[in-house]
Amino acid sequence: MKSKILIILAIMLSAATTMKAQQPVVVEAAMDSSVLWMGEQTLIHLSLTQDAGVTVIPPQIESPGVLTEGVEVVDLSQPDTTRLNNNRLQIKQEVLVTSFDSGFYYIPPFKYVIEEDTFATESLSLKIVPVDVPEEATAADVKDIKNVVAPPFVLWDFVPAWLLILIVAVVLIAVAVYFVARYYKQRKVEAAIPPEKRIPPYELAMQELKQLRESKLWQQGQEKQYYTRLVDILREYIDSRFGINAMEMTSSQILAALQRNKDTKEVNKYLNEILSMADFVKFAKMRPMPDDNERVMHRAVDFVELTRPQSQADAAEEGDAKNDVK
Repeated sequence: MKSKILIILAIMLSAATTMKAQQPVVVEAAMDSSVLWMGEQTLIHLSLTQDAGVTVIPPQIESPGVLTEGVEVVDLSQPDTTRLNNNRLQIKQEVLVTSFDSGFYYIPPFKYVIEEDTFATESLSLKIVPVDVPEEATAADVKDIKNVVAPPFVLWDFVPAWLLILIVAVVLIAVAVYFVARYYKQRKVEAAIPPEKRIPPYELAMQELKQLRESKLWQQGQEKQYYTRLVDILREYIDSRFGINAMEMTSSQILAALQRNKDTKEVNKYLNEILSMADFVKFAKMRPMPDDNERVMHRAVDFVELTRPQSQADAAEEGDAKNDVK
């Protein structure tokens, strides 16, 4: 019984070894394109799959050389071996071919010799299409291949990227330094210029009233211009002195605003008299008497004097300014 089992196992082992040794050899050939223009090139891909450790004689292909009549080999790549499962190898190789004669070409199978056996790929075919040439073309029209043209010299092509970044950074820093220096220089110049001395509202009003008196407008028959300028002087004074937007108010609005101010409540009657007379002249076209024109000037001076902020510093100047106007 034991002898039978041993015989069966030996037969099975022998069969397995035979099956392993007899794994098929696969050879393939494929072309990228089977139709080419005359002078074009295409690749033939050769592939061999076999057991590892088996000696194989590949197809004998010369490079450069002639693959078959009318088809030339331009280049032949080195075999590229890839290890597969089951102790198998795949060897790939590429053949670059071309043809300069139009026609249909038959490429015979590529043969691999393994020990005593020969394995051949399928045959291939290649069609070469002629290039149209005008009938009037002559040999003089045929031009040789042009030489390699050197590109023009461009400096920036030889400047490294880090140098460009450095140049841009330096330029930006220089521009920033320039504007900062200019800003501080301007600040220094402005600081060196003494600020314009602002005339206090009281002094400005008294100066303008004096100039109006010396212009002698009403003496020249320009009563309307005289009263218009007089009222504008008082409006500007009220605006600067009390912060009341008198330039945009009517006469009644100005009087109502000053009536609520304790500093002007007592002298509001002077301003009321001036504004009333001015409205009559400007809107009713009334021509006041000379005494009326002088009186409104005195009322304007009194209004400014009585509403002036009093202090020890300007007490000495009060009499002089009042005398200049009156």
